Amino acid sequence: MVWLNTQSSPFCVGRPNGTKQGGISSPFLFTRYIRPLLAVISSSNVGCQIGGIAVNIFAYADDIVLLAPSWHALQDLLLLLDKCCKELGMLCNTNKTKCMILNPTDKTKTVFQTFSHFTIDGHCLQFVNEFRYLGHIKSNNLCDDADIKRQIHNMYVRTNMLIQRFRNCSQYVKMAIFRAYCTCLYGVALWSVGYSK
Repeated sequence: MVWLNTQSSPFCVGRPNGTKQGGISSPFLFTRYIRPLLAVISSSNVGCQIGGIAVNIFAYADDIVLLAPSWHALQDLLLLLDKCCKELGMLCNTNKTKCMILNPTDKTKTVFQTFSHFTIDGHCLQFVNEFRYLGHIKSNNLCDDADIKRQIHNMYVRTNMLIQRFRNCSQYVKMAIFRAYCTCLYGVALWSVGYSK
């Protein structure tokens, strides 16, 4: 390691060292670490196909989403994920791992209403209707109302804090702070269904 033109003696980076939580390079480094896992799952040809390309895994650092068109396909992907994790010396946190079944827009294409539990390493996974992923609430009915309500609530909270803390500031300063702090519209382009009260 080099710091201010001074070089330390060599040291080994092992399991106890890892990457710093919240470090700017941590997601990049972790993604490189799990690249073999991502490659094995994406090349398995199990899961959803779009234009002849397997679209069965999305990952941002340790947040991973598996996509499959059927119960058996997803269970196969989970078995593959578990196998790859063990080879890398990792564990899947089954308490934080959730399953969501997306309802078809055409109800006549519904195959089953209930499904057997998915398992990883013998642990059953919980089914949910909504799940927060990378800061956004995803719903099984493909409606973004829950995420829109969350964003509206957050805007009210931030605006009330601005009014309380900066009430003695000029209108210009309040507007600048409002634009920078209160109108966080990260991810609104992903909304597909309008807000309904």
